[in-house]
Amino acid sequence: MLDQVALWFRNIVETMGYPGLFLLITLESTLVPVPSTLVMPFAGYLAGIGIFSLPVVLAINSSAALFGSGISYWVGAKGGKPFLLKYGKWFLVKPADLEKTEAAFAKHGKWVILIARFIPVVRHIISVPAGIARMPLRPFFFQTFLGSTLWGGFLIVLGYYLGENWEAVATKLKRFDLVIGVLVVLAILTLGIRFVARRRRERQNNADQT
Repeated sequence: MLDQVALWFRNIVETMGYPGLFLLITLESTLVPVPSTLVMPFAGYLAGIGIFSLPVVLAINSSAALFGSGISYWVGAKGGKPFLLKYGKWFLVKPADLEKTEAAFAKHGKWVILIARFIPVVRHIISVPAGIARMPLRPFFFQTFLGSTLWGGFLIVLGYYLGENWEAVATKLKRFDLVIGVLVVLAILTLGIRFVARRRRERQNNADQT
């Protein structure tokens, strides 16, 4: 399955060239789970054999990540907060929870955005809560640029210098990514269950008091 996914993304890059690479990295910065550990080393490899230009690939990585993250931020800012304010009670989300999220991003947002670029699953979704919290755009885009340039640049340069060995190393990185991703999902589910349980206890206590 992993080999088929890798082949599909490779075909997109080989067939469409730079636009295909820009598209995949843009999607990787949204909610679409495009595996950066498979796409970017391959792009670096193509630069290493002269099909792509390394500076152009690096520039595409940074610009596409900014574009995709900007889309996700816009989705969170324009749709996420109004939706949660109106319907959040059905998901046990109170306006106070949104206020806490906004405060957290205001205080720690730049570090959250930077670190998130290196964490599987989180890197795909972090821009949406940043938009919901209306994190200031300047630090959001700066930290996104910094994190995506470091992470994506590392993978691209890795593929550039590994040559034909890029695929074996990228596959190992992807499997490691999958393990971390599963742990992250389990952690999110655990936090979600605890959040719902706490909300139910609060509602029950309020009902008992009345």
